[in-house]
Amino acid sequence: MQSTALAQLLGLDGVQVDLAEREDDGSWTLHVLSAAGQQGCCPDCGQTTTRVKEPAVHRFTHVVLVAVRVVWHKLRLRCVNAACDRQGFAEAGPVRKGARIGEQARRVMGHLVGDWLVAVRRVAAGVGVSWHSVHNAFTAVAARAGIHCGATAGRYRPAAGQASAQPGAQGGNGQGGQAAVPTPPGRQAAAALPPVHVLGIDEHRRGRPRYRRDPHSGSWVAEVDRWQTVFVDAGGGHGLLGQVEGRTRTDAVGWVAAQDPAWRAGIGYVSIDMSTGYRAAVTEALPHARLVVDLFHVVQLATKAVDEVRRRVTYARYGRRGRRGDPEYAIRNLLRRGRERLSRRSRHQLLCTLADLGEAGRQIGAAWRAKELVRDLARLCPGRAGQAPSRTQVATALENLFTFAATIAQAIPEVQTLAETISTWRAEIARGVLTGYTNAAAEGTNRLVKLVYRTAFGFTNVTNQQRRSRYTASRSTRPEWLPTVTATPSPSVVT
Repeated sequence: MQSTALAQLLGLDGVQVDLAEREDDGSWTLHVLSAAGQQGCCPDCGQTTTRVKEPAVHRFTHVVLVAVRVVWHKLRLRCVNAACDRQGFAEAGPVRKGARIGEQARRVMGHLVGDWLVAVRRVAAGVGVSWHSVHNAFTAVAARAGIHCGATAGRYRPAAGQASAQPGAQGGNGQGGQAAVPTPPGRQAAAALPPVHVLGIDEHRRGRPRYRRDPHSGSWVAEVDRWQTVFVDAGGGHGLLGQVEGRTRTDAVGWVAAQDPAWRAGIGYVSIDMSTGYRAAVTEALPHARLVVDLFHVVQLATKAVDEVRRRVTYARYGRRGRRGDPEYAIRNLLRRGRERLSRRSRHQLLCTLADLGEAGRQIGAAWRAKELVRDLARLCPGRAGQAPSRTQVATALENLFTFAATIAQAIPEVQTLAETISTWRAEIARGVLTGYTNAAAEGTNRLVKLVYRTAFGFTNVTNQQRRSRYTASRSTRPEWLPTVTATPSPSVVT
């Protein structure tokens, strides 16, 4: 009877538990038998029978997630040591003294929030405990994973006279120089960050900003920024390394300066988008590292230039925004598509439409050609070409773009702005083409972080927000909290 009740508790009706085995990988195998008193029924004729033909084994995967009330009938023991002041104590077991939630339940609730991205409120409602109990369980799981987030007290701004930490500062590589910036108040430096060769820096919007009134000046100051900067291992698989409020140069420098000098010295490249603030931060905090611009943002900038030209000539022609019946509006998606991805029919439609538009079509076509020259540069990347390009190839592709902008497209302001921007970041873009390093890891981390934000319907506590996002973005660096179970098919399965 007890084995049948246990099977029903596990969601296995019609069977009774015979044996439970713990495998070497930590997973469990449960052996069950058909419940006593059952009769087989032929699926064709419906005749019942108890006559056995042969034994069979059916292996399948089963998942159990059930909240139960446990009544522990334990004993209070008497201490037999005459020198001990304690006269009695209770037996130790799967729950702490006075706790109303078992340790295994705490781990499961914490992993549901962190690994399965279930909202804290949903887990608390399903288990029948408070929100804070589930949140504390996740905090303990994150702490065991090495993720610690101190309470933030606004954005960090170094005081006047403080110098930013440089790898060449005192205590960095042993050479004298500037003093290191101390760890910002309220923020804990990473205890042991993994070695990183390519560091990715990117930003994302965390939510609404919060302000507080300064008691001394009476003015409103930002307490929580709407933006956060993330630091990611762009060349390895260590995921999210840390976050900091804000996206300015000072915010990024403050986080990098708080890390171990030996860790900073191991960074060879830093991948960013075309952000002048991040470039200034890397130049100040990591002067030995070489900057790399993500090529996706370069191509994206060229595509935006084509859209800007199309919108400008449309407004100049009609005095309004583009509409469905406008020919230049009908080819907007063809202009964004790569030249090699255009079919013969699509290419014919694009060229004929641009020719019929006259001067407006000439300007749109010139912007489109400039975008394709940028894509020709990006296609030299080792990830696309399959081999590392030479510096001569990169220089030739850049020269083709600048020559086109200075001759055929010299009267188009959007193309001129594009060429000037690429010229400003010429060294970093060329380095990205030669090395193939991108900021894809940071972009993927931002996607995961935003997914956490949506699951929780937003965060008001920045510390909780950073803990949840860092745990989620680093899941690939940890083993699965549930051992993987594979049901091996058996040729003797009876269905």
